[in-house]
Amino acid sequence: MKIKHLILAVFCCCFVQLSAQDFHNSFIQFAPMTLNPALTGGFYGNLRANAIVRDQGRSTAGGGDEFQDFSIGLDYNFDWGLTKDDWVSAGINFSRSGAAGVGNFRRQFSGISAAYHLAFGKKSDKVFTLGLRYGNYTTGFRNVSALDYEDPETVFGNTSTDLAQWLDSQFGQGIDPRTKETGDYMVGLMLDLPVGKKSDVRIGIASDHLLQPRLSVSVDTSGIGGAPPTTFEENLNRRFNAFVFLYTDINKKLTFNPNLLIQRSDVTTNVLFQALFNYVYSQEKQIGFVFGLGARFANSFDIPIYAALDMKDLRVGLSYDTNISGLRPSNGTFGALELGVTKIFNWNKKTEVKPVFICPRL
Repeated sequence: MKIKHLILAVFCCCFVQLSAQDFHNSFIQFAPMTLNPALTGGFYGNLRANAIVRDQGRSTAGGGDEFQDFSIGLDYNFDWGLTKDDWVSAGINFSRSGAAGVGNFRRQFSGISAAYHLAFGKKSDKVFTLGLRYGNYTTGFRNVSALDYEDPETVFGNTSTDLAQWLDSQFGQGIDPRTKETGDYMVGLMLDLPVGKKSDVRIGIASDHLLQPRLSVSVDTSGIGGAPPTTFEENLNRRFNAFVFLYTDINKKLTFNPNLLIQRSDVTTNVLFQALFNYVYSQEKQIGFVFGLGARFANSFDIPIYAALDMKDLRVGLSYDTNISGLRPSNGTFGALELGVTKIFNWNKKTEVKPVFICPRL
């Protein structure tokens, strides 16, 4: 009976540790609405679609047990506002994170966002944006039966013949894999300003998990001495995101884009710095490249490496986080790999079309 209690304790510890993970990316440009709802509609065009997938912890967790994030978003600009230069934006976002192993833990978010962009200044070249996002979280273990316990003596050091049967009956049926949680809000502000003749700056701040939604997993423990069902739960801590994005033209072909992002919660502080360059290879064919390095300071120190290709209104990007300290003994310098894509659609009349070539000022 002691080994059963041990298994239950380890299983629940895995949930507590994994549920503390939140959606995050190194190539933040491919998941703008998860960063700040004020970034909804912050682009040149009518409609934007973006997606990014992140794979991390492969070496630490072992093959097939890595932690993965996936996010897709769609936002649209409406030519409407209190003044002729204002506009309104709306978007939808779906994100999922989890571990391939440990019972196939999953957390998902689906929600909508809206933003109002207020243009001001003599030339209406300054923009103040207020954004709001609302959605629901779900969490749980999607496939507990995938746990490897076919050989109890090898795995757990126990020869009880009913161990595998007990795990099947208790964990296989006793966990609610998709528990819908209460709604959660995120509010954000952003200021977009020109700096001189060749530079622009974006400054934003957002607060996520305003309602501190409660995540829970229910386990039927009646097989352990007739104990009643047990619910393991915790709240998502409020998180504050602050960023400064600077775009400065070095010449007609090269733009320097340094970015700073600070994310703070009750649990940890995550600081990401990017030094990106945007090079226009062919203005006529609308082909360009993005490249650069970054630095992430959190529980470990990572150096992200960035590369992306721009082709007209399409951007495809790849980033690789190389781990310098912290988790390096476990992951062998492999921090994470991300692949992202952004597509902008514009169907205005030809006489009204603005350039849709994906520039850094998105």
